[in-house]
Amino acid sequence: MSGYLSSLSWNQGKRFVFLLLVLLLSAGCGKYEDGPEFSFRSKKNRLFGYWDMEKWMLNDVEQSAQLKYQHKFGFAKDGTYYYSFVDTLSGTPLDFTGTWEFRQHKEQLVLGLADPMNGMEYEVWTIRRLTYKELWLETESPGKRVQWHLKAE
Repeated sequence: MSGYLSSLSWNQGKRFVFLLLVLLLSAGCGKYEDGPEFSFRSKKNRLFGYWDMEKWMLNDVEQSAQLKYQHKFGFAKDGTYYYSFVDTLSGTPLDFTGTWEFRQHKEQLVLGLADPMNGMEYEVWTIRRLTYKELWLETESPGKRVQWHLKAE
C-alpha cells in the first residue's frame, strides 16, 4: 500500500486519506436501529427544537387518526422538554413541562413529568431514529409497546 500512496500526487493523497477517514468514522456512527448511519450534527443538536407527532402506534397498530389533536414536543438545551396537545373532550389545549436526558450512550431518552400525586414520573424511551428532521421513539411495558414518529417543525 505504501507504494500506491507514494505514487499519488499530494492532492490525490489528501483526498485518499480524507475518504479513508470518512469511511472509518461512518462505520462506527450508526447508533440507532433505523439510522442515520452518519451525521455531522451531535445527537443533542439534532434533538433540540420543536417536533410534531406524525405517527404513533400502540402494540404495532397505528393510532394516528387521533393526531388531529396536535401533539407537539419541544426539547431545550437546558434539559427541559415541553409537551402539548388538545384535550379530545373539551377542546382545551393542555401544556406540560418536564425534563429530558440521554441515557445508555445516548441510545435512550428519559422523559420526566411532575405528577401532583406521585412527584416526578419518568419514562424511558429507546431512540430508533434521530436526524435533524425525524425522531422515532419506542417504549415498552408489560403488554404495551408504544412508538412515536416525530417530525421537526
